[in-house]
Amino acid sequence: MKFFRVLRRAVVLLLALSLFACASAPKPEFTAVDLPAELSESSGLLCVGDEFVSFNDSGGLPVLYRFNAAGKIQQQLELSVKNIDWEAITSDSQFLYLADTGNNAGKRTSVLIHKIPLDWRMLKQPYQPVTLEISLPQQAALKAYQHDLDFEALVYQQGALWLISKSWASQHPLRYRLDPSLTHQTLALALPLQSPDFLVTDASFNSSTDQWWLVGYTNPYKAIWAYITNSGFQAQIARYDAQFQLLEVQTLPTQGQVEGLCIDQWQQIWISEEAGKQKPARLMKTGLSSR
Repeated sequence: MKFFRVLRRAVVLLLALSLFACASAPKPEFTAVDLPAELSESSGLLCVGDEFVSFNDSGGLPVLYRFNAAGKIQQQLELSVKNIDWEAITSDSQFLYLADTGNNAGKRTSVLIHKIPLDWRMLKQPYQPVTLEISLPQQAALKAYQHDLDFEALVYQQGALWLISKSWASQHPLRYRLDPSLTHQTLALALPLQSPDFLVTDASFNSSTDQWWLVGYTNPYKAIWAYITNSGFQAQIARYDAQFQLLEVQTLPTQGQVEGLCIDQWQQIWISEEAGKQKPARLMKTGLSSR
């Protein structure tokens, strides 16, 4: 009997310590600031030092905006190319790569990636970037929002560009390796990617940890109630290892249309979302760390 009393006390003590640890563990701090009207359709996000670069979605002005964590625009760069459907942005140590790769309607035969110096100070505006054209595979007529040749995520990693599909039809994102030095190339064979079970709208790679982060939202055509009531998108974020094995998926505390993701110099994860009917576009610090 004495043994069981001691065992019971030990169990009670362990349970109390566990509850205390859960109660005292700080939750990630999620903060948001409004973006100016010039970025109402912010559709991609890049961390550059302690600042950010973004742009507007299809049909917007062909302008890149550089702004601080308070959402204040510091610099802008006009390009001498059309904004067909700008969707993502990434960089190496010298250049930005701007993805004009949106294809919701399924009518494009090729997509574009514009290569722009990271340093804008000496650039003449409107700036004429080097453009990479990527031919898409020939297929029968595609139905809008019912195919896998729409791309909203682009990542530079170890000398290559990786284009990741949104995959409306299959719900299984695909990734494609591109050469940043070739101005004309064809979309290569798709490489496997374990599905995070959401539509991917942006991605980032952390070379310090060899981990990939993907962001997006659940398919509004499958979340019927949210779609009918216009109650918002359910934002999600996923973490992968270097081999693209899925490690975790988390729900983000926002119902906005999340379109951008980047990791800053302190390994903090930021996202951006387009403006909605009742609120402006926003820049958000998720409170998550990529360490």
